[in-house]
Amino acid sequence: MTSNSNTTSGKERDFFMMQTKRMEEIMELIQQKQYVDVQHLAAQLHVTPKTIRLDLERLEGMNLLQRVHGGAVISKQQPSSFPMEQSREKNQAEKARIAAKALTMLAPHDVIFMDDGSTSLALAKLLGGFPITVLTNDLQIVNELMYKPNVTLFVAGGCVKRDGNSCVIYGEDCIQFVKKYRVNKLFLGISTITPKDGLMIYYYGDRSTKRALMSTADRIICMIDSSNFGHTAFTAVAKVSEIDTIITDRGLSPQEAEQYRALGARVIYADD
Repeated sequence: MTSNSNTTSGKERDFFMMQTKRMEEIMELIQQKQYVDVQHLAAQLHVTPKTIRLDLERLEGMNLLQRVHGGAVISKQQPSSFPMEQSREKNQAEKARIAAKALTMLAPHDVIFMDDGSTSLALAKLLGGFPITVLTNDLQIVNELMYKPNVTLFVAGGCVKRDGNSCVIYGEDCIQFVKKYRVNKLFLGISTITPKDGLMIYYYGDRSTKRALMSTADRIICMIDSSNFGHTAFTAVAKVSEIDTIITDRGLSPQEAEQYRALGARVIYADD
């Protein structure tokens, strides 16, 4: 009985992984071409048109695209949830305040990992006033820190993923780099968060890298502006109970904050 259950669970997991990867490819294509055709996608991704239609239906439910006759176009409600360029450009004032709050949680000679993301980049801009060791997989953060003499900088190696203006290193080489070190604090980059589903990202391929980062850290901190709460993304990275601290802005209501505190995370506001 247990063996059958494990087999079923494994098949479900494999199915989800294939579906997630396929939907990522669909979104990459629709961003490039503005329109995707069901028949073309089915042939390119080696699945049936029915499977593609189900994928498009799910993506439409997430406001990532809009189905039209024979295919789909980018959603007018949310033009692009995948490219990090858009994410990096929005809510800059909130992110700057969140980063300033995060700075107060650092001490001289800390060893930290700064995962990719616009709020991590905002924090990087504030570093340099005291000695600190930074490991990162975000090349924009590298560019920000490389000339600051008080920052000892370690850069993860591996494949570079380009999303809009961002360049992020991920994959097996990055994971092997991460495993060599132990850090006091990890500033983990995520796309969305909910009490039920936890921390989520849009690219399944980043999950293994982020899980490896988590395994090396004494404390895991998420800097999340309030606009990223309560939404759904493709892939769950971690439960709320697996992280230590959430730093956010007052757009997250006290009632919502209590939901995350009840799950074991410390929630602090940037203006506290």
